Amino acid sequence: MQIVVNEHENYFRFFKNGNIHTLSDRIPFKWNELMIWTSSSFIFLIWFLGIGVGIFVAILTLIGYTLYRLASWIYYTEVKINEKTGNIIQLKKILNRTHKTELIAHKFDSKRFEYLKLTRSGKTKFVLNYQTHKNNELLILKNKADKELIEKYISEQIKIQL
Repeated sequence: MQIVVNEHENYFRFFKNGNIHTLSDRIPFKWNELMIWTSSSFIFLIWFLGIGVGIFVAILTLIGYTLYRLASWIYYTEVKINEKTGNIIQLKKILNRTHKTELIAHKFDSKRFEYLKLTRSGKTKFVLNYQTHKNNELLILKNKADKELIEKYISEQIKIQL
């Protein structure tokens, strides 16, 4: 049985399937969301830039945004934490097929998670990092609320049964 913990989140999800917790950064590809965003940008760009230039820029925006959303749906990362064995594994996937598997640690320890501040374009984001003999950057979190959501989930839901 698969339990989706934060189903309304747009850029990362927690799943629990049996004794395995999965953190995925796969962005769902929703056609209705894509149509609403592109049609509103079409109208705004045509109104703001005029008919000729507006249509040209709107078409470029449509192509670019569609390719971005498609790429983020095709290529994504999953982090799996097994409660029974204590393993933490990072999977790079392309269209639901595992492209690369990396064992991050044999024994999961929630105290090894770090949330590194990252400031870009005046916005503060956080990098979810798992510290072993090297830094394992797992996910970029958009804001402090997402950081706190992940901290709470890891501390309350993941219980290693060694």
